[in-house]
Formats: sequence, structure tokens, C-alpha cells
Amino acid sequence: MNKELTCNQVSALISFYIKGKLNPKLKEYVDLHLAKCPMCRKKINDLTNILGKYQNTSKPTPQEQENTDSLGYEFKNRLSAYVDNELNSRENIMMKKMTISNPTARKELESMYRFQKVIGNAYNKTKNDFKYDYSKEILHKLQDGKEYTTNYFYKIMILFTALLITIIGGFLYLYF
Repeated sequence: MNKELTCNQVSALISFYIKGKLNPKLKEYVDLHLAKCPMCRKKINDLTNILGKYQNTSKPTPQEQENTDSLGYEFKNRLSAYVDNELNSRENIMMKKMTISNPTARKELESMYRFQKVIGNAYNKTKNDFKYDYSKEILHKLQDGKEYTTNYFYKIMILFTALLITIIGGFLYLYF
């Protein structure tokens, strides 16, 4: 397999790369591309920063909880679920009251909605632009270690058919 990945291929593998779910060989290929491509490197850094901000859902230590800002731990922990309409009615009302009464909470909520819109638009653009699933192809090639396709089957079948016709033609020529 060619060790040079395209930007489209790296874009298809970004989520696996960030989560650390690529096999070592494929990760090496992505790293080689990132070393050469500042646009893909920036895209991965930006996405990692955004995800890092919203994925930290572990319980804070008592000292960390004292140092949280005015929004509070519960609000930040439930913000993503609120945006995705995953809260029960009581929690939903609590979040609405909090966003109405707290300007900082409103800003955080607006930021979350913008983030959701950007991710949704990027997903739809990628889905529409790239009908081809590069990640599946790359993983398949790496697992097999070979790049056999059905084209080889057809080529072999054509050669076999030509050989068979030649043999049959030779017998017909000799006996008739």
C-alpha cells in the first residue's frame, strides 16, 4: 500500500485517530501525512481542543469543585445532554431556568449550539462530498497486506478463457 495518505483519507480517519482506535500501521501513515500537511494538522488540533472541552465528565475532586466557576459542575455536566434533548422534564426545566438567569450559562449554551451546528455541517458536507468510505478500504488493505481486487479475478478469467479457446481451436484445426 502507498504510505502517502490524501487529505480526504485522513479526514475519514480523524475520529479514529483522535480516539486512538487506529492500528499502529495506519496511525503511522496518518502521522506521516500530518507531518507534511498543516491543514490536516490544524483540523485535528482544533477538533481535539473542542472535544477535550466537552468530554471531561469525570467527577471533580472536592478541591476542584470549590474552584469551579459560577456555572457549577452540574450545569456543565448536563449541557450536552440538554442540547441533544436527552434530559427528563425536571432536569430540562432546571437547565432552562439556569440559562435564563445566568448570562454566562447562556453564552456556554450558545457556544454548544454553535459547536453542534459546525459538527453537523461538517458531517453533512463530508457525507455528501465523499461517498466513498476511505477508512474501510485502508483498514482492509492493511489487514490483508495485499491489494487484490475483483479486477484480478476478471483478468485471470479472460486469460483462462483465451487459453481454453486456443486449445479448443487447436484441437479443431488438427482434427478437421
